[in-house]
Amino acid sequence: MRPEQPGADEDRRGFTRLELLVLLTVLALLVAVAPPVRGGAGVAKSLVCMENLRRLSAAWMLYADENNGQFVGNYHGGFNPLASATERPWAVGWLDWGTSSDNTNVLYLTTLRYAALSPYLGPDASVYKCPADDYLSPAQAARGWSGRVRTYSLSVVFGEGNAETGPFNLQTAHLRRRSDPIRLSPQAAFVFLDEHPDSVNDPLFFVPNSPQNIVDVPGSHHEGAAWFTFADGHLELRRWESPELRRPVRLRSDVNVFVAPGNPDLQWLLDHTPQR
Repeated sequence: MRPEQPGADEDRRGFTRLELLVLLTVLALLVAVAPPVRGGAGVAKSLVCMENLRRLSAAWMLYADENNGQFVGNYHGGFNPLASATERPWAVGWLDWGTSSDNTNVLYLTTLRYAALSPYLGPDASVYKCPADDYLSPAQAARGWSGRVRTYSLSVVFGEGNAETGPFNLQTAHLRRRSDPIRLSPQAAFVFLDEHPDSVNDPLFFVPNSPQNIVDVPGSHHEGAAWFTFADGHLELRRWESPELRRPVRLRSDVNVFVAPGNPDLQWLLDHTPQR
């Protein structure tokens, strides 16, 4: 017979004081940085989105820890590895407003061949999806879908991949390992973000490639704001200043958004992107 562990009854009664303190601190920080949201449902969705990105960030860092500082792969353009491939993408799949199976294929997020972070995240594909991103086209809704499978993307800066074959900003760094030289502190370099539903397609996020062109568009699911993770592991909620970033969902593929020179949101993205 296994002896009763001291304190077991206390552990089953609920949160410890430390756990309650941490929870209250997180909620207080969220209230401080988040804009007003429509009722409790908006707060709950923002909290879930923040937790999903925290888990992705932790998995991204653990992968580098266990692979000699090498970042997980990051590919664009519908890249899909063969069974014998050596590439290790963090996720694959091309999302759109049509009825392609990529829009609902959770194997592209939970199977090691396609998703190298999956061992750290388990079989639950919901970690890749912001609950505020509940958009479907009429054709998708007619099929009875509950939603597309992914909201989050990984900055073009990080990971072995094919970044240079797309609309790559030649001033932007492409970091494959932690030891690669970087002209920005880890506290300032964003890694993951929730992307706009009309912009999200492949799992790679292209940063602006000119002073007026936003190639991939960040999300604004949280009352005009988007969650970002950073290379040091912390998260921030960025509230967009310009209407080009606080754009409605139109249920159509929408990339290469052109803005006036000096747009503060474009500049923020570049300021938080490592340069060569």
